[in-house]
Amino acid sequence: MSKYIFSWFLLLLAALLNAAVRELAYKDFFEEHLSHQISVFTGLFLISVPIFYVSQKWPFKDKALAFVVGLVWCIMTELFEFLMFLRVSEDPYKDFLKVHNIFAGEFWILILIWIVISPVLFYRSR
Repeated sequence: MSKYIFSWFLLLLAALLNAAVRELAYKDFFEEHLSHQISVFTGLFLISVPIFYVSQKWPFKDKALAFVVGLVWCIMTELFEFLMFLRVSEDPYKDFLKVHNIFAGEFWILILIWIVISPVLFYRSR
């Protein structure tokens, strides 16, 4: 399990790359909220790359393990995100909850769902 936990850092690298692309490529062309919405979809693609890589390099023994790994990655992602809000936000709890509000046009929850289900989907594709 430790190899899967450490491989989460590949997802983090993909997320940082996604943020860099947003900041350097299209942030100035769209208002901030729209650029964050767009980056969710580019992020879905970019984090799929390391998830697929890990699922091929260290195949999951069954669907249950694939699901547990996805769940652990999701928890690690949320913990990282929350710690970032604590560090940079004036009202971290409110801002953290705000990015999870899909009814306000926030799509972050799609990333979390994908992190959980994609290992299972990649396991099934083998």
